[in-house]
Amino acid sequence: MLNDAKIEEFLKEVNELLNEIKNEQTKLTENVEQYHKVNMRNFEKLKDFNEICDMTNQVFETRLSNIEQILKEKLMKA
Repeated sequence: MLNDAKIEEFLKEVNELLNEIKNEQTKLTENVEQYHKVNMRNFEKLKDFNEICDMTNQVFETRLSNIEQILKEKLMKA
């Protein structure tokens, strides 16, 4: 009887620990999913920002190219 009570108490403690571990894993999984969503949103914002930068750079490159061409033409005439 005494051994059965000890075994039963031990099993209860093990089950409590397993439940704690399970709950902790569930919380960690939820946190990872949340951080993943936040990271994906941030990556999307970075992608949009980079696209805007690329478009801006293209505009400036075109303007600079036009200015260089005008300067070359003026130098040729002089």
